Amino acid sequence: MLKYQVSWCNQIGLKMFLFLVLIMVTWQALSPQPAEATQLINDKIGHALVFLFLAFVSDHAFATTTFNWHKALWLMFYGIAIEVLQHYIPGREFSLLDMAADASGLLIYFILVRTIIQRTPTPPRELKN
Repeated sequence: MLKYQVSWCNQIGLKMFLFLVLIMVTWQALSPQPAEATQLINDKIGHALVFLFLAFVSDHAFATTTFNWHKALWLMFYGIAIEVLQHYIPGREFSLLDMAADASGLLIYFILVRTIIQRTPTPPRELKN
């Protein structure tokens, strides 16, 4: 997998966007859920899609390195932390299946990046700050 260059300004913007996405996901995951809440999509599919999106955003926020197990491991630690904290939230519960769904979202992104979304190398150039 190839890495690519982004300007300093874009790197900061993408990292800020990742931070905002993590705040929103954390807020949603740790908010108490009423018993009568209805789900629009299956919970496990939702977990996989969220972590697929987090992988995409983190990969582009740190685009100077390839998407590898280091990035995926940090996101998996985040998912585990959310599950542990959910154990203490009313209406939420710790779930190994949720963690498996999180991992599947990361795996899907990894497979997509490795097989379909082949980035073309860009020639090195001077980045203006």
